Amino acid sequence: MSLFKIGLYGCGGRTGQILKKALADGIAKVTLCYDINPAAAERRAAEFGGRVCTKEELISSKEIDMLLISLFPAAHPHALLETYACGKPIYIEKPVAVTLADVKLLSGIIGKAYIHAGLSYHYWPVFRKAAELVVNEEIVGDVIGITINNIGYVDIQNSVFAQKGESANWRAQPETGGELTQHLCHAFEFLMRLAGRFESVVAMSTQHPSNTTAIEDVWDIILKHRAGCLSSVHESIVRNPKQTQLGYIEGTKGSLEYEWNTPSRLVFYQNSSKRSAGVEIEIPQQIPDQLEDFIARFKTGLQPSVTLEDGLWSILPPIYARQCVKTGMLQRFPNTLNDLHQ
Repeated sequence: MSLFKIGLYGCGGRTGQILKKALADGIAKVTLCYDINPAAAERRAAEFGGRVCTKEELISSKEIDMLLISLFPAAHPHALLETYACGKPIYIEKPVAVTLADVKLLSGIIGKAYIHAGLSYHYWPVFRKAAELVVNEEIVGDVIGITINNIGYVDIQNSVFAQKGESANWRAQPETGGELTQHLCHAFEFLMRLAGRFESVVAMSTQHPSNTTAIEDVWDIILKHRAGCLSSVHESIVRNPKQTQLGYIEGTKGSLEYEWNTPSRLVFYQNSSKRSAGVEIEIPQQIPDQLEDFIARFKTGLQPSVTLEDGLWSILPPIYARQCVKTGMLQRFPNTLNDLHQ
């Protein structure tokens, strides 16, 4: 079997994580490496056996079967606009964009190339099994409500969270969804996988005076899905070293409780007026690697498991949540991404 040849557009730390299993399993190899920082490209070329190239050479090269784009998020839209017409399938790391203006730009290329957005909940065992039970097996019946409690810890002294000055990055720009975009775009795609597109959102946030960074301390976000489901997301990742996500998916037949942790767990509760301990469900650990699945789906003619359109919809909730806090008003989602141009 010939190895799938990968061209790297961006050679940072996340690039190596995405590549790790596909290279180790002998499914793919790195052929070309491009980065705005030549030293980074040289390091990856030495590590993976590819060679350093220019951006123009990478985009036009016949030495590659696909492009892997992994940059700082604000650079993703421009890179995708530069490369989508190259005729090669593209794997782009999340988030695919950070502003509404970027979403508008990228909405114009939906369907014009084979593009996978690297949102990863579908490739974590607990989320994959939960979605399978809810969507395919309809274990809870019609989904009525979803609750997510996402708690963790980030080092707010890190320069990426700077509010202003030379170190300030896209998170500090008010037109973006800030750190919500970075951390929760996966969760918003997961919610849409379970209950469909969003209709509207209301949100509140708080930031303690001691926190002078671009990251809010606590968020509470309520999303109404078009199908009627109500999703509630609590985000607190500044001062919670437990680092876990708890979720509850309610339906007409029962409810599914999950925890993403070590170990993770899934418990199903049949609808009843009596208190129940529930039934614990085994979570299969052998699931596809995201890059390997991308390659397999392309080769067999299947659509990407997470499309560019999915990726763009996943960054709208953080943007609208910040707008809601700013205006004090409910924000409505467009019917289609094309409606953003009106």
